[in-house]
Amino acid sequence: MAQITPDMTISSVVDRWPDAARIFARYGLSCASCSISKSETIHAGATGHGGGRVNVEDLMRDLNVLADSGKLPDNLPAASATASMGGMKMRGMAEQKGIKHVIAVMSGKGGVGKSLVAGLLAVGLKRRGFRVGVLDGDITGPSIPRMFGVREKPPVAPDGKSLMPSFSRGAIPIMSMNLLLPDEGDAVIWRGPMVSGAIRQFFSDVQWGELDYLIVDLPPGTSDAPLTVMQALPVDGVVLVTTPQALAAMVVTKAVKLVKQLGGEILGIVENMAYVRTPDGSHIEVFGPSQGLKLVIASNAPLIAKLPIDPEIARLSDAGLIESYESPESEELIVNFLERAPEKHPQVAVA
Repeated sequence: MAQITPDMTISSVVDRWPDAARIFARYGLSCASCSISKSETIHAGATGHGGGRVNVEDLMRDLNVLADSGKLPDNLPAASATASMGGMKMRGMAEQKGIKHVIAVMSGKGGVGKSLVAGLLAVGLKRRGFRVGVLDGDITGPSIPRMFGVREKPPVAPDGKSLMPSFSRGAIPIMSMNLLLPDEGDAVIWRGPMVSGAIRQFFSDVQWGELDYLIVDLPPGTSDAPLTVMQALPVDGVVLVTTPQALAAMVVTKAVKLVKQLGGEILGIVENMAYVRTPDGSHIEVFGPSQGLKLVIASNAPLIAKLPIDPEIARLSDAGLIESYESPESEELIVNFLERAPEKHPQVAVA
């Protein structure tokens, strides 16, 4: 009798037989680090992700050979390939010395929590000992400084030609247009080319120092600013943010197509405001059922987190204390992101 059956969840199989992730990858299923894999069966994943092209019988045969004998089929992707991007790194300008990886956080529309996800990524990576900075590319609607409680203007660098970033309480370097304005409430009324130019300068004319990750929080949509980042900055991967609303899911598919047309790699999808947790422990899907599976199929990238509507996030963000926020969901975001990150870095103990 077969040990693995089509009605088993992908997550349960990978948990018991970790090398099964390589078999799934062979069949074009980016499932091993996907939140959906906890509830999605092998049959549903194969027919959904594969668009009918996956031979389920062949997949089941290879999985059961692994379960019975421990042997893997020939011509599998390398083990590192299933946990890394494996895609083409976009290079459009000289790299900033000292910055290892640039990660763009995008959304199809505004108001879905893109800046929040960028902030949580930075905070989570910093807690694990990575050197991380945040470039607030949302020039006309910046929110990163308020979220991190940063108000100090960036100082001029010793060379007199560039700027130094400002730093959060947790020593995360941050650059944002709001830090350069006389008042944070002042409007930046600029046309697209000026916004694009500012983003380039925030990358090239700021002395970021040694960073493992520079998180770039982009403005929503597929206009000049996102195009600038994707074409002019050395972006290693993209995290897309959406909400369960069908409208938001529809719009984020435009961002998926933009990234793919430019040869980029989507590291994962984050579904924000997915539900509200009630006192009795149950969940209410305020904005309707998850659209995650549709986006996973459209992007061929995993759903790396489903974040709830949490009043604590709003309270801490308004108070500039996002670095104090902790939750199982934000922890899952970081774990799954690192499974798809450009390369594995040695973990650094945090005091």
